[in-house]
Amino acid sequence: LKGLSDRDEAEAMRGQLVSVSRSDFPAASADEYYWVDLVGCQVFGVSTEDHLPGPILLGVVHEVGDNGAHAILQVHRQRVSTDGSIESMLDSKGRPLELLIPFVAAHVSNVDLQARRIDTDWPDAF
Repeated sequence: LKGLSDRDEAEAMRGQLVSVSRSDFPAASADEYYWVDLVGCQVFGVSTEDHLPGPILLGVVHEVGDNGAHAILQVHRQRVSTDGSIESMLDSKGRPLELLIPFVAAHVSNVDLQARRIDTDWPDAF
């Protein structure tokens, strides 16, 4: 936006795509994440069924949004099929089932960007 000297010039650029090179991003502090880095991470939560102990796959982060109070993970539901492959869960019209999870310390216990994994206490049946 170099060269813009007033608000009217900036207003004329409304709707234009603005991009920033990743190399220009400042380093994130501990327990801070760029939303773009969370997209694509698998999310693991807790089962509401007693016979499924331990973390279970809830899905993959499709998008991150903000409700004004905190970030929200929009997760496209997935499950592990009987042959061990991962399959998307779809509604009756073929659209991805979604789960919204607050991205707050009260519910997110671990984020491992290298492993592309987020652990949460969010139940699978919510």
